[in-house]
Amino acid sequence: MEKYIPKNDSDDLNPRYLFQLIATDLLVAIVKKQIDTTDLANRELANRGLDENGKWVGFKV
Repeated sequence: MEKYIPKNDSDDLNPRYLFQLIATDLLVAIVKKQIDTTDLANRELANRGLDENGKWVGFKV
């Protein structure tokens, strides 16, 4: 797996802050693998009309 390198120094792109505002119950569920964060990220990309590389592919009709 290729390591993520932010495009700039913005806190918005810093992975250390990714889960900062998430409720503890959700963090615990993620650690216990009760929530598939990869699936959720893929769904969110699709909801934005993007593929797994962040490229615009349009929305499924």
